[in-house]
Amino acid sequence: MNTLGTRRRDTGGRLTREWHRLRSRPEHLDTADRWRIVDHRIDSLDDILDAVGYDRPPDPASERRLRCLVELAATDELAARVVVQRILPGLLAVVRRRRGLCDDVFEELLGAAWIAIRTFNPSRSPRSVAASLISDADYAAFRAAGRRRSSQERPVDTKLIDQPHVHEPNPCEQLAGLLADAVDAGVPSGDLELVRQLLAAPTAAQLAEVLQITPRTVRNRRDRITSRLREVALAA
Repeated sequence: MNTLGTRRRDTGGRLTREWHRLRSRPEHLDTADRWRIVDHRIDSLDDILDAVGYDRPPDPASERRLRCLVELAATDELAARVVVQRILPGLLAVVRRRRGLCDDVFEELLGAAWIAIRTFNPSRSPRSVAASLISDADYAAFRAAGRRRSSQERPVDTKLIDQPHVHEPNPCEQLAGLLADAVDAGVPSGDLELVRQLLAAPTAAQLAEVLQITPRTVRNRRDRITSRLREVALAA
């Protein structure tokens, strides 16, 4: 039996069934109306999906709406769930490409996609927001972990000891990579919100200006959270 294929279909089916349940709930429609993604009263969350370009080529208007929805998703779980549904076909395409890479390909990718959506940097201006989110999730779930393992397992060559490293990940890169490893370990949502703030600012100085604290305080806070995520990930 192809258990991986069955697991992927079951997960995709679960998301579809979940979507059918939540898309018409009155409380969800009231919340979605307050987003002002469309200028009319919605009858279903499918109206939002259509407005942000689901199952059709992107255009400037749908890209603008999707960007607004992703920015809302930083603090609104329903908005994040709608974005997941929007990029679901792309996530399934990634799974088809990476089938057999690990035992829980779709679950790994879905967790990474959730983090990518909720930590999206509003200052980024990708040509396609959906494609950017899918790429971020693919990298966090698979390529970043593979690069870390490769670095850890590479034998030491004494001839290279005095040579500089080609790339030493900076603290924010390390933090972004740890998110993919720690998401299944039960990291509290409050900590992930702090991480989102840290990742949203390109530099510690810029975040310090927003928070009205010193850059040193930001760096110390960043390092403490990185250490905590590392401990949680290692204990998982």
